[in-house]
Amino acid sequence: MEQTVEDRDMSMAVHRALHGLDEPYKEVFSLRAFGELAFAEIGELFGKTEGWARVTYHRAKKTILETLRKESMI
Repeated sequence: MEQTVEDRDMSMAVHRALHGLDEPYKEVFSLRAFGELAFAEIGELFGKTEGWARVTYHRAKKTILETLRKESMI
């Protein structure tokens, strides 16, 4: 039961951090993490390269991790 509460808290913290991201970071992260799209597919959706999608995703991930650290979630 305790683990379930911790997982739910972490999930909410990730979603709060994601909600605070600017576009296109928010959408690229969501498409990759939740939609499980390949970087090439994400790049195609935005009319950009696969490399652009990779960089954008990793910047979004870095920002989310920094936010979680500030909130003492990780």
